Amino acid sequence: MHRIAFNLDPIAYVRNTLLTTEPDPLTAVILSEIGGAESIVCYLRDDQRTVRERDVQLLKHIVKTHLNVRSNLTEANIRKLIALKVDMITFVAPGDVNSINPKSLSLDTYSGQLADYVTELRSNNILSSVLIEPDISEIKLAGKLELDYIELNADSLSGVQDMESEMDFLDNISGLALAGSKLGMGINISGGIGYDNLREIASLDFIEDIIIGEPVLNKAIYIGIEAAIRDLNALI
Repeated sequence: MHRIAFNLDPIAYVRNTLLTTEPDPLTAVILSEIGGAESIVCYLRDDQRTVRERDVQLLKHIVKTHLNVRSNLTEANIRKLIALKVDMITFVAPGDVNSINPKSLSLDTYSGQLADYVTELRSNNILSSVLIEPDISEIKLAGKLELDYIELNADSLSGVQDMESEMDFLDNISGLALAGSKLGMGINISGGIGYDNLREIASLDFIEDIIIGEPVLNKAIYIGIEAAIRDLNALI
C-alpha cells in the first residue's frame, strides 16, 4: 500500500534560517495529516539545522499517523530517539554542510554498528530502517542485518534526461523493491520525487512510504499566495 510521507525538513530549515518561529513545522504536521499524509519524516541532524530536539519531542505527541526520524549513527541522537519511543529510526550518513538532505549509508562500512542498533530498536518496539543507494548488494546486506525497512535513495531520478532513462531507473527500483520484500523488509523511497513523476513511483509494487517534502512546500507557497493576499485585503 502506497502512503504519502511528508518530510518536514524544508519547513524547519526555512524557520531556522529566518531565525523566527515561522513557518512552524508542528502546524505543518497537523495540516498535512488533515490533507492525507500517512507518515511524517524528519531528520535530526547532529547540527540540528532542520528539526531540533525540542521539535521531535513535540512531534511525538502531535503526530497521529507514523513518526519516522532520520538520524546519523551518533550515539547521543539515537539514545534520545529511543527514549522518545519514535515509531521508526532511519539511519543515514552525515549530510553535506551545503545541503539539508541526508546521504545514503554504506552498509558494508557500518554493518557492525547497525547490527547492534537494530537489535536494540527491536527490543524497544521501534522499527529500524536505513537510507541506501539503489543497489542489489546493499539490499542483500540490509537483509542480513534484519532491518525492518530500507529507504531507497532516488536522487538520481531528478537527473534523468529522457523517458527511456526514467523507465530504466524505475525498472531497477521495481526489481530492488521486489528483492527487498522477498528478504522480509518494507520498502520506502525518497529523493528526486515530485508532482511530475509521483504517479510513476506509485505504480511500482512493494513501495510503501513515498517521502516527499520540498515540492510540497514549493507548491504550497504558490497556491497559498492568492489566498494570503485575499485575507490581507479583507482586513483593510
